[in-house]
Amino acid sequence: MMARLVRFAVLTVATFACVAPTRAEWLCGLVDGAKEFGRSVVRDTKRRNCWPEPFVTPDRYAVRAPLNLMVSNGWRCQNLLGDYHFIDQGGELTEAGRMKVRWILTEAPSQHRTIYVHSSGNAELTATRIDNVQQLAAQLVPAGELPLVLETAIPAQGWSAARADVIGRKFDASTPEPRLPEASAGGTETK
Repeated sequence: MMARLVRFAVLTVATFACVAPTRAEWLCGLVDGAKEFGRSVVRDTKRRNCWPEPFVTPDRYAVRAPLNLMVSNGWRCQNLLGDYHFIDQGGELTEAGRMKVRWILTEAPSQHRTIYVHSSGNAELTATRIDNVQQLAAQLVPAGELPLVLETAIPAQGWSAARADVIGRKFDASTPEPRLPEASAGGTETK
């Protein structure tokens, strides 16, 4: 129906153009405009017929982008070495810090083996920490496969292993002794 209407309009315009005494430039412009109009109608019809397909892939990327960002931020928090991974707020790694670096380099998925070091207030101390982590990483992985060690401003959540140990010991110390309930004198009644 639409194609017939377009053809009729083009024929009508072409007929009036041929009947009216005009300049050839105006007629060429009118014919070119009609051709462009016809092309746009065909293009729009084809777009409508395949409508969702051209837009599905960009929409999928738009939906996945926040999820990918969340996964990336989660791995950054997981691979973060905080102040409690270093001895006395210094540059030397604690045993927990060495174990975490070992876990990152051996058990974390290969695409997420970047190590993040929390930046301290002192740039020199942060550089020392990063250097110590890189030296440990060089000892733990085969030659040529060193992971990235990056500085980040994200604060590490959690607390030191010593604090967790103290809390665990206090919890164990506060647990009451197990006791059985007192036996009743008459036994149990049955119906």
